[in-house]
Amino acid sequence: MSISLTDKQKEKFITYIDLLASVINKTEPPVLPEDIDWGFIQKTAERNSVLNLIGYCMDKVSPKPTKKLYDYILNSLNYEILKETSQLHDVEQILREFDSQGIRNVPLKGYFMKRLYPQSDFRTMGDIDILVDRKNFKKIKKIFEARGFEDANVIKSKEIHFKKDLMYFEIHSDLSENYEGYYDDIWDRVTLRDGYKCSYEMKPEDFYAYMLYHSGKHFSGGGIGIRMIMDIYVFIKKYPDLDFGYIESELSKMGLSTFEKGCRELALNWFSNEQTVINELGEFIMYCSTFGDRKVNFYQSGQKTGNNFWLKQVFIPYKNMRTRYHYLEKAPVLLPFSWVQYWFTRIIIARDLNLKEGFSDRAVNLNEQDAEFMNKLMNKLEIK
Repeated sequence: MSISLTDKQKEKFITYIDLLASVINKTEPPVLPEDIDWGFIQKTAERNSVLNLIGYCMDKVSPKPTKKLYDYILNSLNYEILKETSQLHDVEQILREFDSQGIRNVPLKGYFMKRLYPQSDFRTMGDIDILVDRKNFKKIKKIFEARGFEDANVIKSKEIHFKKDLMYFEIHSDLSENYEGYYDDIWDRVTLRDGYKCSYEMKPEDFYAYMLYHSGKHFSGGGIGIRMIMDIYVFIKKYPDLDFGYIESELSKMGLSTFEKGCRELALNWFSNEQTVINELGEFIMYCSTFGDRKVNFYQSGQKTGNNFWLKQVFIPYKNMRTRYHYLEKAPVLLPFSWVQYWFTRIIIARDLNLKEGFSDRAVNLNEQDAEFMNKLMNKLEIK
């Protein structure tokens, strides 16, 4: 599918958006076209991590999906409800353990967003992200191991990841990966949460700014999906008195104020009672999955074709390697050594390098038309 949509494609996506809007607003669903393509709705919602929402409106619309597709979507809904129960239980257990050991923390993104939706299971959550002090990494690893989690062996100096069954935790010690220095004072901008000794939260304006920071990071790295736009709408609806003067001032420091306005305009159009419109940003979001698109990722990274692509794949730039190896911050001269360490870990220890997939990456570059579309959109949103 090309990024630029035909009128017929836009009509199908508008029906899809209107179905989602009816669920999160708890309003009557739209009148569906007689020739509605339920297979298209299912596949699009699935790659956007919102198929469970479609499950909530199937019984209220006509024509309905086939019995086979109905059961498939319903199973997705039940799976997300089961997954949420497991997630919330484990997260609270971990946070209480952090309390008992004096480990200060800030849960991020989906943990709080789930609570703002009309029903918490409306908002799916893949990874659970928590900000902590890096000095506590060893204590935290023991906590997770004692609860049956295994280290996911992610090669990043400021993060550790743990996984078990349906759960995946990302423990961060820094939030400034793309906008260096902005979140250095984050611990001065959070307040203690009720009922906790060591768990903190941002004020609404800072949380919203972080949402856009996170979306901007994904956008510049490969794109964003409809769930991020949905989050913006739900947040604005929950906090109608947000200080957008402060938010614009903060996002301007990261070059994201124009991007925020574009996302907010789209969110209000798609999920309010206005007639749904799909503009250029909307076309791109419909092209993407939950966290973007692989082809766009290579295009955005400047890894388009030929030698430039392969050089950056093998000799990863310093900025990216620094997030993996803490010692590079003090000794950039060790960059060549870090390349050896990285590839040794990938090939010999982790053994997670898929050469067949790696060679196929060369074929996923954007065509000329889509590249021109992205250039215009990036310039319009002032994304660098």
